[in-house]
Amino acid sequence: MSSITPKRLFLGFTPTTAERASLLTLQQACEQADEPSAPGLKKVTEANLHLTLAFLGQVTAEQLGNLLAAIPGLPLKRFRVRLEHLCFWPGPKILCLAGTAEDPALMALAGTAQQLADDLGLHSSEYDYRPHITLMRRAGNLPKLEHIPTLDLTPSELQLYESLSTPTGVEYRILASWPLSD
Repeated sequence: MSSITPKRLFLGFTPTTAERASLLTLQQACEQADEPSAPGLKKVTEANLHLTLAFLGQVTAEQLGNLLAAIPGLPLKRFRVRLEHLCFWPGPKILCLAGTAEDPALMALAGTAQQLADDLGLHSSEYDYRPHITLMRRAGNLPKLEHIPTLDLTPSELQLYESLSTPTGVEYRILASWPLSD
């Protein structure tokens, strides 16, 4: 990709191997419940599972340089977030495991990340931050499950991801990482 071609970027966190295994089990249970079925239902691949902090949209090379310089100034503190309920968002047609941003460190990081995006002229969400991990795209509705596992995440790094369209589908590539401190 040419350096003058904007990149589609977002900030987020990669679940651990054990957390991804739990997410894949939940994904399979949702699929077997046959409730979210819809034409073109697409499971998020294991490699693409992530907790989004901020979607940044199309980012130019200049904006990327400014972003990379500014991220170390964000409040990069460790946090804990509990994802405990399934959500179906009909607009984007996604099925996700969601929670509530209650940890002050997560709330501060989410708020400053959105402010940074706004300051750099990038996409800035009009909604309050809602932690979630997308499990399926092009879903039709919310499956009825007897048990929804609780997932407690305590990420150790913030990642900057690039969303790449490939012949086999979308792939998320980590461009940079920053450690979260205690």
